[in-house]
Amino acid sequence: MNIEIREMLEGEFESSIHLGQDHYIEGKAKAMNISYEKAREKALQEYNQILPEGFHTKNHNFYTALVDGEYAGFAWVHIKEEGSKTSAWGYDIQVKESFRRNGVAKQIFRELEAELKKLNVSEVSFHVYADNFRAIPLYEQFGFKTTNIVMRKEI
Repeated sequence: MNIEIREMLEGEFESSIHLGQDHYIEGKAKAMNISYEKAREKALQEYNQILPEGFHTKNHNFYTALVDGEYAGFAWVHIKEEGSKTSAWGYDIQVKESFRRNGVAKQIFRELEAELKKLNVSEVSFHVYADNFRAIPLYEQFGFKTTNIVMRKEI
């Protein structure tokens, strides 16, 4: 199996974003205890604010994962300068269900880190839902540390 990570082509953007949105909406609905429809509405507003120019939004980088030439997933990061430091916020890493548990996410992490180093990025952060038990150990395997926890109680 050949896994390749490369810069995303504009034609891959919409389907990638929809893949990411679907997972984000499900996670948001569950975490906020709101309906799927309400979570979708909130998520679409957020995406429109974050990506006002879509694929061409400044300082947002998108990468495509291919397995044997077939689309398998993507990564999306925002590069930002903060004084003398350059950091990245990872908005999403997604691997299609049919390609999971085959090392695709690990390869995305490896190559994304190498790419960010080339861009002089000194740190990268991601938000991971607390109940994403498959992803958390993977992030930890690549040296990510928990930096904060949000706790919620309905009253």
